[in-house]
Amino acid sequence: MHNKSKTVLVTGAASGIGLAITNFLVEKGDHVIATDINEKALQILNSNDSITTYKMDVTNTESVATAFEQISEKFTAVDGLVNNAGMFVGGPLVELSTEDIEKIISVNVIGVFNVTKAFFPLLYHTKGRIVNIGSETGRISFPLNGPYSMTKFALEAFSDSLRRELMFLDMPVVHLQVGAVKTELLARTYACYAEDIDIEKSLFGNLLEQVIKTCEKEKDKGTEPRTIAKVVYKALHKRRPKIRYRVKNDKMRRMLEFLPTSLVDIAMKKVLK
Repeated sequence: MHNKSKTVLVTGAASGIGLAITNFLVEKGDHVIATDINEKALQILNSNDSITTYKMDVTNTESVATAFEQISEKFTAVDGLVNNAGMFVGGPLVELSTEDIEKIISVNVIGVFNVTKAFFPLLYHTKGRIVNIGSETGRISFPLNGPYSMTKFALEAFSDSLRRELMFLDMPVVHLQVGAVKTELLARTYACYAEDIDIEKSLFGNLLEQVIKTCEKEKDKGTEPRTIAKVVYKALHKRRPKIRYRVKNDKMRRMLEFLPTSLVDIAMKKVLK
């Protein structure tokens, strides 16, 4: 593994997994360009000389362009990009609003594209690496998790397509399939089902109750964000990183990936009924 210090841009760096990644990379000697939409949260990181912060809304091309201009004035090249910024929306697909779907796609998919394209010139100078933070739900979709799974499936395709393009430029693209992590996003997932949706008015009241119970269990078994950060460091520094890293995936969910779709449907209906 190469321990040489690198300059790495991290999106969604002010909280959750992004904050853990930022802190761990700095501990290991890297310099982090920390970006986030939450400018107030970023201020906490300003006291560290190994972190340079910039406000950036990944869904807004003007905001991304402005951040690129500011960053490129100080950094002529970047060794790595970690596309971490993301959000959660869940619920019955036939009951959600178009606005909800557009919002999560804008952050989790278009935002990744915006940042990757904008900062590619800085990465190209160093043959830098791109690490995309995906999810185990990008491999198998569950009821009421549709919006989030849609975006994570799309991110899988983005990583695969980008990797197969940039391999001709000798630039690695690494995808992380992350399981439940103890962050605000996990708490937000529970709140989305338990508080934001009117169970009594939904056609899927019983199913919602079952999913809420599952979310409660997730909170107990979720891994620490630092676990993800360690894998990101490895993906950025290892001579030959893996194409895909599975991090704390649920064993039962992973098994479902290899079963016939019809059997998976039957199993889900039986368990969640």
